[in-house]
Amino acid sequence: GPASAGRKAEMNFREMNKELRSQLAEGKQRLRDLKEKLHIPESIAYSLANQLQKYSKFYRFTTLKGMNNCMSSL
Repeated sequence: GPASAGRKAEMNFREMNKELRSQLAEGKQRLRDLKEKLHIPESIAYSLANQLQKYSKFYRFTTLKGMNNCMSSL
């Protein structure tokens, strides 16, 4: 029923959120590595990290909004 679908959607959201956090952490580490290898100035590295974080927040918001839309249609 709707309750089990809600629990399943919540678990899926948690799994996706965990995966996104992991990807963000990996991205930040790659950025640090790249900065060291290429000697990227701090300001450019900061700008790239900021873009990565904005994208991550947007993706999480979009995913959450989609999950909410699915839940409200049940």
